[in-house]
Amino acid sequence: MKKNAKQQNVATSGKYPRQSPLAIPESGGSPDYALRPNQAAPLQAHMSGNLAALSLSPDSESVVVAGREVLKILSVSKTEIRETLNLRSGSDLNLNYSSNDVKWGNNATRHKIATAAANGAIVLWDLNKIGRKVDRVITEHTRVVNRVCFQPENGNILLSASQDGTMKCWDLRESNRGSWHTFEGKSESVRDVQFNPVVHHEFAAVMDNGNIQKWDMRNPKGMYDRKVSAHSGTVLTVDWHPGGRMVATGGRDKMIKVWDMSADSRRPIYTIKTASVVSRVQWRPGHDYELASCALISDTKIRIWDTRRPNLAKYAFGTHEHCPTGFQWLNADVLYSCGKDQLFIRQEIQESYRPHDLLRRNGMGWNIQGDLSFTIDKSSRHHFVDESVMPSSAVNASKRWKRPTAKTTIDEELTTYIPPQICGIAHLPLFDFEAFSMFAEHYNISSENVVLACEQNSALAWEVGRYRTAQTWKIVALLFASDPESEPDTQDMTESKEMSLESSGGNALNLMETTHSRNLPLNDSDSENTNESTSSDKDSSESLSSSPSSDQAELWPVWQHEHTVTELLDYYTEQGDVQMCVTLYLVLEKFLNVPEHRIEDWFTSYIDLLHRFKLWSTATAVAKACKVSRVREMNENSTTFNIACNHCFKLVIGTVRGSWACDKCHRLLNPCSICHQTVRGLYVWCQSCNHGGHLEHMRDWFKHETQCATGCGHTCVLTPLTTLPQQ
Repeated sequence: MKKNAKQQNVATSGKYPRQSPLAIPESGGSPDYALRPNQAAPLQAHMSGNLAALSLSPDSESVVVAGREVLKILSVSKTEIRETLNLRSGSDLNLNYSSNDVKWGNNATRHKIATAAANGAIVLWDLNKIGRKVDRVITEHTRVVNRVCFQPENGNILLSASQDGTMKCWDLRESNRGSWHTFEGKSESVRDVQFNPVVHHEFAAVMDNGNIQKWDMRNPKGMYDRKVSAHSGTVLTVDWHPGGRMVATGGRDKMIKVWDMSADSRRPIYTIKTASVVSRVQWRPGHDYELASCALISDTKIRIWDTRRPNLAKYAFGTHEHCPTGFQWLNADVLYSCGKDQLFIRQEIQESYRPHDLLRRNGMGWNIQGDLSFTIDKSSRHHFVDESVMPSSAVNASKRWKRPTAKTTIDEELTTYIPPQICGIAHLPLFDFEAFSMFAEHYNISSENVVLACEQNSALAWEVGRYRTAQTWKIVALLFASDPESEPDTQDMTESKEMSLESSGGNALNLMETTHSRNLPLNDSDSENTNESTSSDKDSSESLSSSPSSDQAELWPVWQHEHTVTELLDYYTEQGDVQMCVTLYLVLEKFLNVPEHRIEDWFTSYIDLLHRFKLWSTATAVAKACKVSRVREMNENSTTFNIACNHCFKLVIGTVRGSWACDKCHRLLNPCSICHQTVRGLYVWCQSCNHGGHLEHMRDWFKHETQCATGCGHTCVLTPLTTLPQQ
């Protein structure tokens, strides 16, 4: 206690020696401060514990920092940081003073500070009190208090958000009274709450279930004015735009979203995807499109985003060693921050770095049509571009280019301006997407008639100008033309055999020798027994003429084409032509024996290409024709068709009220005009007034009536319904 009192006396006197950044104080000495030695480094102060939040005084000359072990008031200038008051000095160190959040009152209550504790207590501090500064301890919340805030117009109104799922409002002028009202958030916990800076009776709260709620304090007994399902997970922070119309939120889904709270829209105006969970977000003063954020874990930087360019931060501060826990703008160019590294830092926007300056400005990309787009940075152009191949006008213009002045006309500016990057598109004919699309839509992939399918595919390839492909299909057609399934009947084969016998003078030996020379190569043993085979052939000439079926099997042996086709498929696989591999396989499927894993690779690659070219029907047909179950299952995915509401035309997802009611207008889809129930079967309606219902109900109604059952006054003519036979 003596040591703390000594530190407080030294702090209030303002006598501090300047120390180097992150210096370790001696025992019993003054608090540890990290002062900036020059204007280039940010101004830092090292505290005795982790910091959870900070808040700026109304006159912007002081700041209060809070944590589980720290609650101090600092005086901050451009050159130094001084501790002016230690609020925890002389107080019993219980859980009421372990702060999660801290807020300084406004101009009317500039002497008051509110802190939120982890045990559910809210402590009010009065800086005008002599001695112990604790003014009041509020213990109405049953769980952790996450945020507290003062009303901008009236600093005596305090609002809190707690882990118990409620928001409580107090009038600090009534010290003997409890909370003025309790707002039920209908969620497990309320993470943050903020007053509207323009419409002071409105406030926004974000919930653990991902919702944003807008409340009106003038109607404390009612429900919220508006609810938006903002994030897919917990929303941790919210901040009103200075204009009072939009709010920015951040959550565990690693997104920052901007919402228009004055419009009935369920879609955010802007969406920023970040690399980590967003714990704090705040708009930058004087810049309508810029806001700052920090992460909950794994990211130690504070980033300033431009909502119009959401993919890359505009500025970034990387001074903290651990994740920042809170920050607040002093003005548009100065930011105060604190973090788990026990540091309070004053940093200026000119000391930050711009992430886009670290990116390469040279790049290239391909598209599915074979076009190559590229961009080359002007500053490094001489390393990549040969000016000898550039037009002389462009080279001369780049050398004489000057920054346009106020006297420069528009025509002169257009003729002299050189863009900072050189961009272009080159077409490299590495992939003929037109022929690919033509083949995909018109190829015959049926295996019922192999010769016919090959002939049609060959003719198609010839018309497109793919002559090698046409030759391949022609050869395949010739190979399988002699297949028994594609041969003529036995009578035609017998007649052709007899004609061959007559042309050879009836000598079956000559025909057999010719057959052996074409199909059956002789070995040494066969040449030695030539005479024996000749005599045996002469003896069996009569049997040949009497049994044509045995002649066909003996004289025209079937050539096995599987090895040749396998080599053909290997060739196209090496070439990367999966279209040819898949089509050949489908046409010759009954003649081939290909491993299943190879078939799956062909089909998945080909279907992926078809999807890229948006050839959905062809991709479905190819997947259906494949015998691999994993490929066929591709047609069974994403088979859900969503319908639109016939009243507000919003897409009906069916997540809250089921698939028969709209989540936006809360009205039934296709209700019957008679029974007012959703028609789940056959629905009939009048094409003029768009009212309808169950078939039986409409028939019974129009037996005696001519006008619509809804009372719209339209005379509905439903002649086809009245003429239907009774069921």
